[in-house]
Amino acid sequence: MKTKLLLLLLIFVIAKTDAQQQIYSFNSLTPLRFIEYKDNIFFLSGNDDTGRELWKSDGTTGGTSLVKDIYPGKENGGQDLLKKRSAILNDKLFFIGKDETSDGEIWKTDGTASGTIKVTNFLKGRVWTITAVGNSIYFLLKTENILQVWKTDGSSEGTVLVKDNLPIWNEVTFEGKCNNTFIFTFQPYLSNNSRVWRSDGTADGTFAITGEIDGNGSGPGGTSALSQYIENGDKLYFVSRYSLFETDGTLNNTKAISSLWNAQATLVNYSTVIKVDNNLYFLFFAADNYRIEIWRYNLENKNTSVVYSGFGSKYFFPSNAVKSDNSLLFCGPNNTGGTSLLSMDLNNYSIAALQELSPAAPRPFIFFEDFNVATIYPINNNDYFITSAVDEKYERKGWIFNKDKHTAENISALNNVWDAIVYKNNLYYGKDNVFWKYANNLSTVSIDKQPLLSVYPNPSSDFVNINTNNDYTIESAQVFDLNGKLVSNISDYKNNKVDISRLPNGIYNMQIKVNGSYSVNKKIIKK
Repeated sequence: MKTKLLLLLLIFVIAKTDAQQQIYSFNSLTPLRFIEYKDNIFFLSGNDDTGRELWKSDGTTGGTSLVKDIYPGKENGGQDLLKKRSAILNDKLFFIGKDETSDGEIWKTDGTASGTIKVTNFLKGRVWTITAVGNSIYFLLKTENILQVWKTDGSSEGTVLVKDNLPIWNEVTFEGKCNNTFIFTFQPYLSNNSRVWRSDGTADGTFAITGEIDGNGSGPGGTSALSQYIENGDKLYFVSRYSLFETDGTLNNTKAISSLWNAQATLVNYSTVIKVDNNLYFLFFAADNYRIEIWRYNLENKNTSVVYSGFGSKYFFPSNAVKSDNSLLFCGPNNTGGTSLLSMDLNNYSIAALQELSPAAPRPFIFFEDFNVATIYPINNNDYFITSAVDEKYERKGWIFNKDKHTAENISALNNVWDAIVYKNNLYYGKDNVFWKYANNLSTVSIDKQPLLSVYPNPSSDFVNINTNNDYTIESAQVFDLNGKLVSNISDYKNNKVDISRLPNGIYNMQIKVNGSYSVNKKIIKK
């Protein structure tokens, strides 16, 4: 009796602390670049026989499958920029894919293999970003020091050149939209500054709407790049070296409207912006000065003010800012030289330190946003997932902050998570070649820490046996191929064998339901 109670207690503790469920296991590539489309999660992953390709999932093992092997064989067909640089037009997902004929073309998909089609055939890997504006997808094609503006309606015949012969230096630093107009920013040839351009899809309607202006250091591409673009209504806002700009996509209504952080004196390493109610909050971080500031711009009265200024005695890492009730959550300095999760009350702008995330963050020799910035994910109205910046071993910690309890707990299962998505109020992420789900209300036992059962022989040519402790009852066993297709389903499990003799040789995922509430995943091999 004591043994049974101990086992049940162990299961409860593991389920409570890890609260993770294995959705799908890959044999070589960790899932990443998650986006939501058609009520599914789309992402890039794969196995040895496919390479990194486009997959989708409804959050279940049975609902996880390969969309299409774009580059047949072991080569990667999915480009790593799916998360930030895809677009949706006319209920189709557009993205950049690679196949045996090109290093990168525009593709579109409706989520099915037959509906995944290549749109262009001439880009040859020279386009990385696509933007949906109105009824078109816009993209920029650079050849040496010349930039071209293109648009497509999603068909080969509807892909046309809009404007040619724009002299450019370095790379395009922004592509977005405003007021049904395509907006883009680049560095003119032989210039140290940037200009913002617009296009309505015609040659005459494609022109610069700013003079040459300089950035604050936090934009992509160095100090010439502008930063903190945010669309609000029919306006687009962005930040230069020391000014906030506003545009409606026309030349006459593009102007500097306020002063912000003065980067002439102190360059910025990282910046972000968030809209809350009728205010825009601009966050600036200067690594060399251990300094962080948040500026507020009121969209109604047009006033600008500094609402938070923080200085660390030592280096600390920044994060994005997210809204939590009537507060902003972000990472900043604490009184002991470390980095804490901070909360700023938007009524009076008072600061509360919620949890120390790092007692001494290592100062990077070169600051990279992908490594040196923490990310806060709002999961639901109460829970937030936080990934820290990397430490000296290039590892990062994962935290769950509970707003009601005012607690933040380091969850070992969430350490070293590099990409995640919040889907239907649950956290999904890739780690160690596995697609995982995390939620506080999960009753799934971590298979790495508590082996409820064993599957043998494995590999097998005919049957696999499932051996479990007498305390547990197996209710069902399902077998899925590596494309997520259900190939065997035993819903009323009455013996300890699963027949796999009719399955083709290969690797399969078996999902076993135990005691009506626990799910355990095992990888099996049919030989």
